[in-house]
Amino acid sequence: MKIKSLLRSMNHCVAGLSVMAASAGAAAVELDVAGTKVNLYGYLKLDMIYDKDADLGPLLIPSRIALDDDQSPEGFYRTSAEESRLGVSTLTTLEDGSELKTVLEGDFFSGSGTLRLRQAYGEWKGILAGQTWTNFPGFTGVYPTVDFRGPISTSNTRQAQLRYTTGNFSAALEDPDKLGGEVVETATTVAAAAKSSLPDLTLRYSSRGQTSYHAAAVMRQLEVDDGVDSDSAFGWGVSLGIARNVTDILTLRASVVHGDGVGGYLNLNPAAPAYVNASGDVETISATGGTVSATLKAGPGAVTLGMAMATADWDDAVDDGLTNAESANKEFRSTHLNYIWSPVKKVTFGIEAGYHERKIWSGESGDALRIQGMAKFAF
Repeated sequence: MKIKSLLRSMNHCVAGLSVMAASAGAAAVELDVAGTKVNLYGYLKLDMIYDKDADLGPLLIPSRIALDDDQSPEGFYRTSAEESRLGVSTLTTLEDGSELKTVLEGDFFSGSGTLRLRQAYGEWKGILAGQTWTNFPGFTGVYPTVDFRGPISTSNTRQAQLRYTTGNFSAALEDPDKLGGEVVETATTVAAAAKSSLPDLTLRYSSRGQTSYHAAAVMRQLEVDDGVDSDSAFGWGVSLGIARNVTDILTLRASVVHGDGVGGYLNLNPAAPAYVNASGDVETISATGGTVSATLKAGPGAVTLGMAMATADWDDAVDDGLTNAESANKEFRSTHLNYIWSPVKKVTFGIEAGYHERKIWSGESGDALRIQGMAKFAF
């Protein structure tokens, strides 16, 4: 009996694999199991990176840009396949006619080549619970880059959250720590008493079409508490983004983010959201960022020219005598020029030149050039 049971199990597995193999030429590898549609997707990607002036990391790390007066080595090359991705999504029709969607997705961009979690969430009747892209600020102003980091100041993080969406509006309670929610006691050191006692609240209204746009806001509490003394401050941020298909071949995009204590909700924010002054009070740090870009279809792909920046106001921190504030990063800028093309469906190549700049509060600055190529094979 055990042998017969084992043979039946093996037959079921072979049948399932046969269905998956037969559908491999479709949009993804799909399988229908007891009324649940299972979709296996992902890609294999090779990145080839040459940094002329400084080692900027496997993805852009602006703080690594050498200042003009620094004596540092030049010329760095790296190759990696760690961005390669694997995901499984399901869609189930429930007894009341509603649909339950789940997504479990990972890649190998962990720093050690091991699988890391990207997304893990379920969605039902507008309720989303789990880890996925932050609800703030939105992707409307994000222009395509070969660099995995994406443009400065735009949304580039996934985090745990509880979200509700109705029509074009969505609201979420999000992890307060992952996006730079911690208060610092020096310009570069998190305060030992930093803590979170409330989730971040994000709100977004968006619309997609020939003209797509979003308006978003985030509200958060920034706090220190050592058990004896405590203080907190209110942090906030707003974002606007627009993308316009001007013609069949030309798309223009722009976005802006501004806030006080906005922290990592502004991608690659040069500053922490807040600091503790000599009196033990929490003081927020304001920051502003924006992007502008144009994408022009050409041949089997498209050329994109994009510019992005993020700047933080350390003036009050310097006046308060915060340690290392005078040498803290004040501004990051990036300019990308790339061509990304697909000679056939599911095969994508890209080449990109990125010019990146960094300035610290005292006025010193530096720049760096990155050349990057990629080959991606999707399934």
